[in-house]
Amino acid sequence: MEGGNLLSGGVDTLNEIKEHILELHGYQSKHDTLILDEENLDKSIKALEKDIAEEIASITKKRRQEIDDTFDKQMDKTKARIRKTKEKRDKHKNMKMSERMEAETASLKEDNNLLKNEAKDLFQQRQVPPFCYTNLYYSLYFPSGIVDILVILCALVMTLFVIPCGIYYVFLPVEKTLYLIITYVITVLVFGGVYIVTGNNTKDQHMEVLKQVKKLKGLIKINQKKAAVIRRSIRKDRDESSYGLENFDEELAKLEREISDFTEQKKDALGVFDNSTSQVIASEIRGLYEEKLTAFKNEYEKVSSEVLKAEDKVKLLSIKIASDYEPFLGKDLMTLDRLEALINIIRAGSANTLSEALAVYKQEINTAIQK
Repeated sequence: MEGGNLLSGGVDTLNEIKEHILELHGYQSKHDTLILDEENLDKSIKALEKDIAEEIASITKKRRQEIDDTFDKQMDKTKARIRKTKEKRDKHKNMKMSERMEAETASLKEDNNLLKNEAKDLFQQRQVPPFCYTNLYYSLYFPSGIVDILVILCALVMTLFVIPCGIYYVFLPVEKTLYLIITYVITVLVFGGVYIVTGNNTKDQHMEVLKQVKKLKGLIKINQKKAAVIRRSIRKDRDESSYGLENFDEELAKLEREISDFTEQKKDALGVFDNSTSQVIASEIRGLYEEKLTAFKNEYEKVSSEVLKAEDKVKLLSIKIASDYEPFLGKDLMTLDRLEALINIIRAGSANTLSEALAVYKQEINTAIQK
C-alpha cells in the first residue's frame, strides 16, 4: 500500500498492520525461546563433552597406574631379593674376613698366651698377689703412656672430688663446710694410705718380678698392636677373591639384569599404552556416549537453524513495519492497543479513513491532556 493509499485505508488496513505486528511479536517471542533452547543445548553438549573427557582421563590414568604398579611390584620383589643376597654376601664376607684375621693373627695370639702364662707363672713362683697383674695396678704404680696418665687422673678425680662430695651431699644429714673438710681429709688419707701401703708391700718385695712382668706386658701390647694392624689391613683390602663370593656376585648380577629388563619392559608397556591403548580406551568411552552427544548436536543445529530463520523473519517484518507503516502513523502508534483504538474510532463512525481516525485520536489525546 503506497503513500496516501495507506492513510485513505480503513479497518482492513489497520487489521493488516496489526497482523504484521502480531506476526513480528510472535517471531520475536519464538526467537527468544529458541535462543534460550540453543544456550541450554550448548551447555548440555559442553557438560557431556566434559564428562566424557573426565571419564577418559580418569580411566586412562587408572589403567596406566595399574601397569606401572604391576611392574613396580615385581621390581620391588627383585630389589628385596637383592637386599637379602647382599646381606648374605656381607655376612659370608665378614665370616671369611674373621677367619682370615684369626689365621693371620694366630701366631701373635699364641705368643701372647705364652707371655701371659709366663707372667702368671712368675707371680705364682714368687707369691705375688694376683691383683698386681691387673692393668689398673701397672697404670697406678708403673705408668708408661697416655692411657696410664689418664687412669691416674681419673683416680685423682675420684679420690679428690667424686667420693668426698658424694659422701658429703648424699650420706651426711647436715651440710657444713667443716664436715666437707673432714670428709675430704679422711678420703684422701684413706685412699692415699691404701695407695702407699699397697705400693710399699708390693713394689719393695717384688720389684724384680713386677718389672719382668711389665716387660712381658709391653711385648703383649706390641703383639696386640701388630694384630690390630693386620686386622685393619684385612678390612681395607679390596681383593675379595679369597672369600668365595662368586655365587653371590653371580646372583646379584642376575638380579640386576632382571631390574634392567623390568625397567625396559615397563617403558615399552607404557609407551604402547600411551600411543595406542589409551586411544582405544578413549574411543570405546566416546562410543558409549556417541548417540546421546550426536542427538544433542543435531538438536542444537536444528535449533540454531530455526534461530536464524526467526531472526530473518524479525528483520524482514521490522524493516517492513519501519518502512511501510511508521512513516505515516509514527512509531508511537505501532502498538496493538493504539491500533485497536483507531479501529474502534472508525467502527464507531467517528471517522471513515485512517487519516481521519488519526486526527480524531490525536484530538482525544489532546483533550485528555488538557483535562
